[in-house]
Amino acid sequence: MNSKIYISNRFFSSKELESFKSKFGYCITEISYTSTNGEIDFSNQGEKEFLLTNGYPKISARFFA
Repeated sequence: MNSKIYISNRFFSSKELESFKSKFGYCITEISYTSTNGEIDFSNQGEKEFLLTNGYPKISARFFA
């Protein structure tokens, strides 16, 4: 079953959170995604960098491509 998951700020520094909000105009914690596999592991550097660069998680990239 799909679950709606909001991104937690626990894997991000205060500086990263502030920078993200300044760059994209919304907080990381406002982003949600639907998954059957559970929460994305943003301790994974690839997942984290993608989000900080693009403003959305890789799992949602198909909607922004």
